[in-house]
Amino acid sequence: MSAALLGNPGQLHVLEDDIESFAHVLGWTVMSYFPTPMDRYTRAIWLFLYYHESHDNSKNDTGQAVGGIEKQLHLGWTEYPLAEFTLTEPSPVLELIRNLSSPFRARYGRPPTAKDKETFEHLNALVSKGQLDEVELYNQPVYRYRLDMERLNSPEWFLGTTQDALEHPGWLAEDGAGDKLAVSAQGIAGQQQRALPLVKTDSQLLSASSGPQN
Repeated sequence: MSAALLGNPGQLHVLEDDIESFAHVLGWTVMSYFPTPMDRYTRAIWLFLYYHESHDNSKNDTGQAVGGIEKQLHLGWTEYPLAEFTLTEPSPVLELIRNLSSPFRARYGRPPTAKDKETFEHLNALVSKGQLDEVELYNQPVYRYRLDMERLNSPEWFLGTTQDALEHPGWLAEDGAGDKLAVSAQGIAGQQQRALPLVKTDSQLLSASSGPQN
């Protein structure tokens, strides 16, 4: 489920949620089954952080569980799955997950500031006059934000990105999946206790980063 719906279970379900949910299904599968240099303990913690509904039993005003903090943080501010997660054998599936996840910076990250918009309009005017190459716009926050939002609302982008990945020559004839990372109920309880400080810290980071911007 998307971080947005986990954080606000009553909100309207949109295409962005479907794209994100697909990325999470792939992410869970890869982190659960694919051989990785990441040790079993660390992988179990991150599986819990990403995919357990609510880490601290938080509930909204109607009594529904809310969560999604780690998904929101990594989609909006860093990388999903976390950059430290790699595969023993390279596979296009991990690149596909990262590509599908990348536009969610616009949904969960910091939107462009007034200064960003002013700078972009100035540069765009120079481009219109032929005084600046259009490529100079590509790294501007406003340009990236608009492109990401366009992709999140485009079924064609989602299908095209997935199809491109499936046509990549790097897929293995045998996926080499390992045994599922089985975790007992007791193990989940232990992971919850170990994960709570990280969730609390990341929640504070999200609150601070989403404050008023100039």
